[in-house]
Amino acid sequence: MALVASETEVQSAPLTKKKEDDEWKEFYIYMGGFEKLGEEAIVDVMKMYTRSSKIKNVPMPSMSNAACALKDALAKDPYSLLKMNNLGYQYWKDGQSEQCLNVLMRGWKRANEIPDEGKRFNFLMKVCELSFGFWKFKQALAVFRDIIEPVDEKFLKPYLILGTQVWAANGDLQQSLKFFQRSIENESFKVAVRVLAIVALELKKAGAFEAAKSSIENLAGDGASDHPDILMVAEFCESHEDRKKENNSIELKQRAVLYGGVGMGVMIILMFLYWLESSSLAKMKV
Repeated sequence: MALVASETEVQSAPLTKKKEDDEWKEFYIYMGGFEKLGEEAIVDVMKMYTRSSKIKNVPMPSMSNAACALKDALAKDPYSLLKMNNLGYQYWKDGQSEQCLNVLMRGWKRANEIPDEGKRFNFLMKVCELSFGFWKFKQALAVFRDIIEPVDEKFLKPYLILGTQVWAANGDLQQSLKFFQRSIENESFKVAVRVLAIVALELKKAGAFEAAKSSIENLAGDGASDHPDILMVAEFCESHEDRKKENNSIELKQRAVLYGGVGMGVMIILMFLYWLESSSLAKMKV
């Protein structure tokens, strides 16, 4: 009996594997835990959700076995959106965000072929989020325009927050404020000021930060301008701008030193060539 059971298990294993391979993997939605945002300290919110540099891959010695298998499967069926999605999911799970974006971008323009509206939303939100995270702002906006606004409240706020960031990163003050106002609609001050913290750097870039801050102050009521959470977000923006200017200044100095060194080297070479030419002419006269 034990032998029969063992044979049954061996025979049924490939069917289970096939079922797993055919299953559409869904990414974690950007800001998927929005309902818990008010529970987080504002400092933690800024640490978790603001980005002052591009996304970086997790260092890995080699591609995982799971990713290798999915990559081979996609190579055999290169037009399969299911296989693109699942390979991208595995890359994302392995912390290889750049590879994830690259493979998902292959299916971006065919996303309308994904019949399930929820899966299509999940797919495009991840493409947009990663494009934004790699500072490919125009690409992020192009992808965002293809996302159909969700009806489900659970997904609407993440969609609006990402929209605020993407529009603001592209310098569109009007659209970024429009999406920001909708993202804080019917929210308490505690949640709204945390949304401001998440999108502050992008709004600052678009010149929309002060207008957004005024909306939050109106929610807070009297003495809002001195509220510690609002002050913290404003100070965070200012310190980021100061660091940016300082980095630009250092970069300019480094370039000046580099160009100066190159110029000096060229001058020395020219002087040496002139000396060689002069010496050669002097010998010819002799």
